[in-house]
Amino acid sequence: LRACPSPTDAVLAGLTRDLADAYRDGHLTDVLFGLLERKVSDLSAIHTACERIHGTPLPFAYTLLLYRTAWLYCLLLPFGLSASLGWATPVATMLVAYTFFGLDALGDELEEPFGLEANDLPLDAMLRTAERTVLDALGEPLPPAMEPVRYRLD
Repeated sequence: LRACPSPTDAVLAGLTRDLADAYRDGHLTDVLFGLLERKVSDLSAIHTACERIHGTPLPFAYTLLLYRTAWLYCLLLPFGLSASLGWATPVATMLVAYTFFGLDALGDELEEPFGLEANDLPLDAMLRTAERTVLDALGEPLPPAMEPVRYRLD
């Protein structure tokens, strides 16, 4: 699997092949085969959506435009607020700027959810949960659940 360009597609193709073999050999009923085939198809659709998210970063021009627009807005905001807020204008401007640039930084953090950085999805923990669910259904011994370390599931 590691040599395949897309291991997930190879696993899904293997599942489809195994389902077809089991159905052809009479181990699965029509209803069960249809249900399992639909589940594999759903997994394939989910994989495709995740690949699309993973492979489509925000265009640089878009992020640059948002960043510059936020700077320009925060630079000109005091002129629009000074008549109505007076001495509180700097405080209001700082709150607006903090919110805008905080959201911009948050967007940068969440842009790539499948990486290994602090705010990315805990994929190992999600996989361990799925593994425990399957092993429990099969009556097999369960690996230990992953515990958060410093509020992170690594």
